[in-house]
Parts: sequence; C-alpha cells; structure tokens
Amino acid sequence: MIIVITGPTATGKTLLSETLAKKYNALIVNADSRQIYKELNIGTAKPNSKELDENHYLFDCISINDEYNAFNYQEDVRKIIKKNPDKNIILVGGTGLYIKSALYDYDFKSDNKNKLLYDAIFIGLTTDRENLYKRINERVDIMFKQGLLDEAKELFNKYKDNKILNNTIGYQEFKDYFDNKVGLDEVKEKIKTNSRHYAKRQYTWFNNQMDINWIEVNYDSFDETIDETIKLIETR
Repeated sequence: MIIVITGPTATGKTLLSETLAKKYNALIVNADSRQIYKELNIGTAKPNSKELDENHYLFDCISINDEYNAFNYQEDVRKIIKKNPDKNIILVGGTGLYIKSALYDYDFKSDNKNKLLYDAIFIGLTTDRENLYKRINERVDIMFKQGLLDEAKELFNKYKDNKILNNTIGYQEFKDYFDNKVGLDEVKEKIKTNSRHYAKRQYTWFNNQMDINWIEVNYDSFDETIDETIKLIETR
C-alpha cells in the first residue's frame, strides 16, 4: 500500500506521516523538493537528524551543488518501491510534480501523464485560509528562533550564487539583507508572504492534477485528524 500525505505548507504533514508509519510499519519517503538537500535544514522545516532513521528515504541526501530534478526523483522512488514490495510506503511532502512523476505514467515526453501506476491513496491536509496563514506566520517566527538567520548567513557565505539557494523560499529572501539593501524585519515578512503565496499555488496544482481526499485538520485535537485519516485509508 502506498499512502501519499500532501497539501500546502505548514498543515501537519510530517506529524501525520510519522504516526501512520508507526501504525502501518511503513517506510517514509520525502516528497519535498527542498528537504532532499543536505544543506537546507531550518528553512525547509526538515525533520532533524534524530528523527531520520533507516526507515526514512530521500531526506538530506543531495548537495545543492548537484543537479536533481523530478526525473531523478521518479527513478529514486520507483527503485524504493521495487526493492520493498512487501512494505507499506508513505510519500510525504508538498511538491506535487515530484509525487506525480513518481506514481503516474509520467515519461516527460508525452501528454499521457494521468494514468496512476500504483495502488495509492492520496490524502491532503487542509485548513481554512485564515488559520493556514496564521500557522505559516508562526512557523516562520519559530524558524528564526531556531537559528534561520545564522544558517542562511553560513550558506550565502559558501554558496552565494547557488541556483537552489537563490530559488528556495526561506533563504532567497536573505540575499538583499546580506547585500545591506533591506532590514531583517522585511526579510521575515517577505518569507511569510512568499510562503503564503506558495500555499495558494499548491492548492491550485493539487486540485487540478490529482484526485485528493482532503481532510480538514483539527489542530485542537490532532488525534481526531489521525483517526479520520485511518478510517479513510481502511475503508477505501
């Protein structure tokens, strides 16, 4: 069984995937195009090294100096599926193109990209826009408390002109700050704004490209969200 846990940023995908992995003895495969990079940690909300055991795949494994794209991801995920035919697998992340390229007949040369190749269920976590934006803003504040500024400073000192670094929300906004063009408060607000805009684009993409089972997250009682997800999986 393949379970896809997706949806916009900051909705609780990681927590849900970890809980389901324990219940179904499943492997967890990253489906976030930025959490795959070794150097990008706080700004991508990547699980920390203590959380990433041998049952986690495609996290923290590629350098930002290396080329990696949806085609490479497709190959990597299909290898994992092939090598683990008797295991449940959970894909978790919000990069829709990566998910679709891995699980659909997506050969990058034709328009036949809507045939699902695997027995998979797609679950999307959602909440109302006001709450989503509030959660995004809070998460950015937490990232700064965790040391995002220091992380970004170190990265720009080493990789100032790196394409990935300069095109990743949570890092790209620091470029003008390190060039003394804007203040830190403006950087923080820009990260929040860009993250909110990205969430809107994610909704649009998923609704147009995949058959998603959307679940309204109960953040006051996340156990209810977990129970609803399990019921959906087991009654499909």
